[in-house]
Amino acid sequence: MRILFPFFLFFIVVSGALAQVSVGGPTQIQDPAYALRVRILTRNTSRGPNGIRMWGRADLFGPQEQGIDYESTCSEVLMVTHGDERYSARWKKQDKDLEMLVSRVGTGKSEKCTVKVDLQQFVYEFENGTSGPVVTKPIAK
Repeated sequence: MRILFPFFLFFIVVSGALAQVSVGGPTQIQDPAYALRVRILTRNTSRGPNGIRMWGRADLFGPQEQGIDYESTCSEVLMVTHGDERYSARWKKQDKDLEMLVSRVGTGKSEKCTVKVDLQQFVYEFENGTSGPVVTKPIAK
């Protein structure tokens, strides 16, 4: 019994830590109050004492398409978008912070997520169209 207790305790701790991570994706319906659209091409994560930190590269669709580098500590891990999927977004602080709607997988409920951004003077895309390394292209004028 004494031998099994440490393993049981380890299992409980690891299960609890993993259960705290939830995943979110774009909402099914684009909210008109969130006129901007975000396509996430890459996402990196790390876990620290302050929760989950995410960062990566994305494209912002609004008056013009523009690349962004982003960072977030939202409670949901953001999913990379595929095809025509886009997150609904609006400026919380113009050209600095975006507020995005994130749908928690399996619930159908959306939550707000603030994402810090650095605007780029180019657009990101995959080298092979839908896969491969991320490269840049000039902004269409």
